[in-house]
Amino acid sequence: MNKPLNASDRPWWPAVRGLAVREWMAAWQRPGDLALYAVFFLIVSSLFPLSLEANPVLLRQIGPGVLWVSVVLSVLLATARLFQDDLHSGWLDQWLLSGVPLGLLMATRMAVQWVLVLCPVALVAPVVAVQFNLSGAAIVTLLQTLALGTAVLVMLSCVAAALSAGTRGGTMLAVLLVLPLSVPTLVFSSLAVQAVERGGSAQAELALLGAMGLFSGIVCPWVGGLAIGAAVDG
Repeated sequence: MNKPLNASDRPWWPAVRGLAVREWMAAWQRPGDLALYAVFFLIVSSLFPLSLEANPVLLRQIGPGVLWVSVVLSVLLATARLFQDDLHSGWLDQWLLSGVPLGLLMATRMAVQWVLVLCPVALVAPVVAVQFNLSGAAIVTLLQTLALGTAVLVMLSCVAAALSAGTRGGTMLAVLLVLPLSVPTLVFSSLAVQAVERGGSAQAELALLGAMGLFSGIVCPWVGGLAIGAAVDG
């Protein structure tokens, strides 16, 4: 019988592991960037309760929407220029020369970026949610929607960043591409938190977010890989 292949025996594994390690090391060498995502989210979402009257009912009503608008903006801040520097430095050329499918490398980059965005935002989200008088159950649902929704947003943003890499005004183009596509995630995530806050169930909204994440996980790495190939060849 043939011995089953381990992950380390597969020809693509060293490239995937090397990419993941590189992105992790680059992120930890710039801890200010990770803190910036959390601080930006905290500032944007905290401005709303400061600008409104101290009405607990009103704050609970607008809280989920405000929080998720802040999440969308934080993801855009983190990913809009994701591939610009890599393209100019020649790192993306190494993707093509590695012989590993670009979709697989793109999926790896998306996964790392998702964790780098999710962790800082999720750490401060409960603190901000308290400002809007959200209940404990609603905060738990908020964290669930963050895990699912940010995955979708990061994948969409990575594709937009790949499509706009190397173009003049690429950052603005990426933002304009992602904003309309982020609306379903924004709506379903906000509705999930609002449903739990009113004493209902968020299972339907969470299931829709999960389905969106699954679909994005299948399509976005492939589309992003094609975009990277076109950016390098261009």
